[in-house]
Amino acid sequence: MLPASTQLLLFTQADVGGHALFRVVPVEVSVRPGQGRLWTDVSRGNAFTPAWQDHARHLSAVGRARYALPWDETDLHVSPRGRNVTLDGRSASLPLFVAWVALLSGLPLPSPFLGTGVALEAHGEKLAPAPREFLQGKLGVAQSYVTQVFPRAGRVAVFVPEGSGFDPAPLTALDVRPVPTLTQAVDAVLGLKRHAHGADAGEGVGG
Repeated sequence: MLPASTQLLLFTQADVGGHALFRVVPVEVSVRPGQGRLWTDVSRGNAFTPAWQDHARHLSAVGRARYALPWDETDLHVSPRGRNVTLDGRSASLPLFVAWVALLSGLPLPSPFLGTGVALEAHGEKLAPAPREFLQGKLGVAQSYVTQVFPRAGRVAVFVPEGSGFDPAPLTALDVRPVPTLTQAVDAVLGLKRHAHGADAGEGVGG
């Protein structure tokens, strides 16, 4: 397999002086020949907390169980496209997992590819509904990004956890598409059904 990479947009929230600040963080993700390891780029003052790294390994375990792809013959490399970025949460579960599967399967991601969602270890691949105020803030950033960078793209799909609360009225540039699980997000974005360990395509997944 040749090295493959893509830029991923992560929508984050931080508490600054008691106020929620939402922004988009570009991250370069790539797969290269390896042994199933995770590499993180800590140059330029960037950092990855142990919790973030543990969660990436959890996503890898979900992928191995769901898709017959070269997980153990490749390494994932993650590098923020900026300075002094700390990745410490799990809200990148949905976009990171979809991008990882896309790279391993050689399938293209839509441009732009927008999504946010947390998969909790206790629930396997199930996406946890996002609190309304957090999701609304992230969707507001996505709206601004699309109108500035893709002004003639029309309504751009953005994938979010099913059951989340948000107000669609101000999101004139977005087509918000709820999905319940990681593999259903992969199906919705890439059209790829699960096919690991002899499982039937489209088979339900227990959490």
